[in-house]
Amino acid sequence: MPKQKLFAVSTSCFTASNREFYRRLNSDSLHVDLVIPENWDFGKGVVQSEPKKENDPNLIFLKPTKYHHRLFHLEGVKALINKLKPDFIYYEGDPGSVMAVILGNKARQLNIRFFALSCENLSQSPLSVIKREGKGQFLHASIKYALIQLSKRYIDTLFVINDQGLSYFQKLGFKSVVKTPLGFNENVFYIDQTKRDRVRKKLKIDDDTVVISYFGRLVYEKGVHLLIKALEKLESNNWIFLIDEFGRYKTDYQSEIESLINNSTKLKNKTIFFEANHTEVANYMNASDITILPSIPTKKWVEQYGRVVPEAMACGNRLIISNQGAQLEFFEPNYSYSYYPEAIEDLCKLIEKAKLEIESGKFNRFEYAEHAQKQFNLSAQLSVFKDALR
Repeated sequence: MPKQKLFAVSTSCFTASNREFYRRLNSDSLHVDLVIPENWDFGKGVVQSEPKKENDPNLIFLKPTKYHHRLFHLEGVKALINKLKPDFIYYEGDPGSVMAVILGNKARQLNIRFFALSCENLSQSPLSVIKREGKGQFLHASIKYALIQLSKRYIDTLFVINDQGLSYFQKLGFKSVVKTPLGFNENVFYIDQTKRDRVRKKLKIDDDTVVISYFGRLVYEKGVHLLIKALEKLESNNWIFLIDEFGRYKTDYQSEIESLINNSTKLKNKTIFFEANHTEVANYMNASDITILPSIPTKKWVEQYGRVVPEAMACGNRLIISNQGAQLEFFEPNYSYSYYPEAIEDLCKLIEKAKLEIESGKFNRFEYAEHAQKQFNLSAQLSVFKDALR
């Protein structure tokens, strides 16, 4: 029986570590052609896409017409589809985009199914956007909403990553809306005592010292400045703060965070900066005990997923999270280690509570790691995707 062919377009696969999903899809029964922009601008200048790695599916690099994720398209993509004659098209991107409309229209012409992915968790109707962000966003919101309505007629299944997105796009009348995890690589993120011992020895952290960590982007809406204020207020002393310095994506906000730490008598000598790629960060998650995601909602954004949460859980961390956003969906209702954003005193109490739980040996690292592995790894995401293909 001949293989079915999937034509996938992904900007996230610009980075090789994000291609594992397609490596696993590319199998005895499915051939994957993965199309990636040959270069991209993440706000700090244009850089080249990472080259093909071992076990990657067939990669095709096309030139983007611009670097706006909603307005760009890839040159020659329609001709390429005609040449490859796929059975399915998947756009790992939002329906409110020119690329989704182009790919969806092409799928309709070829009478094949089209899939897309949205991370949205807020209403994108122009009126809702104007209420949140002001009248200055009217044109932008109208264009985005029009693109959503255009692509809706072509999309057979829209994957979403949070409950709010599921509800919103169902109400908009999409044919099929399916919630999926953004699966982490379970061969990378898991409890590994050897990695834990090695990293803590390298960083000169004693076995009985509790490591409190922040992993993820250093941007205002992640609330790291509030976490620093909470750490300054801690009464206990037997802890270290671990944070990725993200030197490769240097921003003004990162400089602000570094300044807050360096100007703090308490934190200056209790903070360890590290730099690691997405695969290496699992080593530091293993060395950690408590991971905190202190996200704060803004007029334009509420936490859409929080990928570091299941990754750190899988490495045996106790998670403390703010309670506004999709990060709550990784836990049972009324998760006791969540707090209202900007409630610094409540965050302090939860850190002290988690620290005591770990020091007394009452925290079952393996139980939380098992939960993350079952629900949120790449195998779980692949299962959802394959069900939609069938």
